[in-house]
Amino acid sequence: MKNIYRFKVGDFAPSESTRSFTPEGYLKCVNVRLGKAPQVRQYYAYEFPNLEGFSADQTINVYTSAEELFKPAAIKSWDGADATDYHPPKNEINAANWKDYHIGYCENVRQEGEYLVGDLLIKDKDSIDLIQNNERLEMSLGYAATLILEQGTAPDGTVYQAKFINFIGNHVALVKYGRCGGDCRIGDEKQTPPEGKTMEVIVNGMRFDIGDNKPFADALKIQQEQLENLKAAKLKVGDKQFSIGDELNAVQAVVDQLHTDKTTLEQKVGDLEKNQMTPEKLEQAAAERTAVIADAKALVPTVKTEGCTCEQIKRDVIAAKAGDALVTALLGSVSVGDAKPDQIDTTFRALSAVKSTTPSNAVGDALNQQQQQQQNNQDPKENTGYDKSAAYKTI
Repeated sequence: MKNIYRFKVGDFAPSESTRSFTPEGYLKCVNVRLGKAPQVRQYYAYEFPNLEGFSADQTINVYTSAEELFKPAAIKSWDGADATDYHPPKNEINAANWKDYHIGYCENVRQEGEYLVGDLLIKDKDSIDLIQNNERLEMSLGYAATLILEQGTAPDGTVYQAKFINFIGNHVALVKYGRCGGDCRIGDEKQTPPEGKTMEVIVNGMRFDIGDNKPFADALKIQQEQLENLKAAKLKVGDKQFSIGDELNAVQAVVDQLHTDKTTLEQKVGDLEKNQMTPEKLEQAAAERTAVIADAKALVPTVKTEGCTCEQIKRDVIAAKAGDALVTALLGSVSVGDAKPDQIDTTFRALSAVKSTTPSNAVGDALNQQQQQQQNNQDPKENTGYDKSAAYKTI
């Protein structure tokens, strides 16, 4: 959903023009470039009242399209607007303050190519001197507009986070440096700036006069170009693409998730390798199963072992010995079905140990085997009992 803010801002900046004086001593500046579009300019978040989601010192790229700046209604709103020396409070000229800030006016506003152009008549003597001394070479438009928070890319490839629509012109301010840049300025081809005051650089959207230090200016320009290229660069992570200059938080979130997924996979691989069934482990498991079956059969000859796990065999043996005092002592009130695997293992081992230390009874064992054999051979419907008369034959 788009966030829309309504506010007044002074921006843009002025162009090459022709200066002349009227008989009254007013300065006439013809063909002044007032603004440019399409263009992306930088603002600080604090310049937009009540703007949410940004820190006060955070810079925001705001896009102005040619369709919006050159709307007939927008152009007309600047025709006849007051000229000021810098912007008045709250960037607005009105009936209450115009006498304090009015220095002239702007007229004949029109579109010429990618520029908003007008003619200035400056009446204030101090302001005229500032222009003639190159202290006020650029201008900044004052206007009301609608700011829409919307990600996008300008025609020149610059990424922006918001855009202006519905311009309503209010005034045109003389400034030393404007956001629109040096191609929008008050100029005169007959004049040249004083020697040693022409070197200007732009760093993070801010303009600086550094005298005649050309090597320093060239170095800063290279760094600024590298910074702009970095801001416009794209980074692809998996199937997602990010703008490095504006979406570092999103990139960091994806990288963090990839790191988490990698750690989880490494843990799973480690567990799989740990639990991998090697030939040695297979032999050990087979030996342990053989021992469990042997102990189980010794305790309960009729216990089922085929198709059963070792734990199930142990549980069946313990269930068959449920009345045994040792089972009761170890499990207490816990049923065999609810007992934990370690409880089952301990109880089974205890039963096996007691069984192995109990003296053998050959006669009893023989009788037990014969009884089992007869039970297996007799018809299920018959219940003839055990014939003790033949017992001596097996002793």
